[in-house]
Amino acid sequence: MAKKATDREIDCRVNSVYNLLINGHSKTQVVQYCAENYNVKLRMAENYIARARKLQQLDAELERPQWLLSALSRLQNYENLSSRRGHYQAALKAVELQARLLRFDLN
Repeated sequence: MAKKATDREIDCRVNSVYNLLINGHSKTQVVQYCAENYNVKLRMAENYIARARKLQQLDAELERPQWLLSALSRLQNYENLSSRRGHYQAALKAVELQARLLRFDLN
């Protein structure tokens, strides 16, 4: 008898399924992936898919201010990393994108 997956393993599996779904894999492909990688049957794979779809729904419910804050934070990180690596063109582009998101007039 196969050992039961831990909660952590299940969370990792759901996250993997989530990534497959957002990358456009079909249900059939996801079920096959689960069978090959986790040795689970259709019913458990469908359970993972259902949980992953709930995560997708939560992501879709992000409100504009939350998304904007997250996007600005990522752009600030890109700017910082690019500057440290001497990629000044990429750093400048990150600053320009931040300004556009904040609706600063760049003309």
